[in-house]
Amino acid sequence: MCYAIIQAESKQAGLSVFRRGLLNRLQQEYQAREQLRARSPQGWVCYVTFICNIFDYLRVNNMPMMALVNPVYDCLFRLAQPDSLSKEEEVDCLVLQLHRVGEQLEKMNRQRMDELFVLIRDGFLLLTGLSSLAQLLLLEIIEFRAAGWKTTPAAHKYYYSEVSD
Repeated sequence: MCYAIIQAESKQAGLSVFRRGLLNRLQQEYQAREQLRARSPQGWVCYVTFICNIFDYLRVNNMPMMALVNPVYDCLFRLAQPDSLSKEEEVDCLVLQLHRVGEQLEKMNRQRMDELFVLIRDGFLLLTGLSSLAQLLLLEIIEFRAAGWKTTPAAHKYYYSEVSD
């Protein structure tokens, strides 16, 4: 919806007032992200989902907005911290967003993606008390990236065999 508004505004008036306001608001929330997470875990997950969607859809010269690369990475890094990995809702958000924007992010900064996956791997291997769902999701995203951001037929069968077609 934001993308449609930005496109319409740009075509009709040649302006980007909405986009500027949207990015300013994202920046404000980004700066207060720890407070948001402490105050409202669901609000935090929604914010991460929203900023990843904006990164995914808004383009400048057919490329993702460079200004969003580091904030998106920072949010994903936060979701990969041990205290977040112990919360299924945050693990689910991390994995969903990596499915959505991981490949694009990796193209923008491979080193940070490598660092993020070190955290994910270490969380999967070393953290005790992770739920079986969190372990499954983390393993699935590790394999997804290792397979070139694609799900192999064998992996799909393994991870999604319980999901009805």
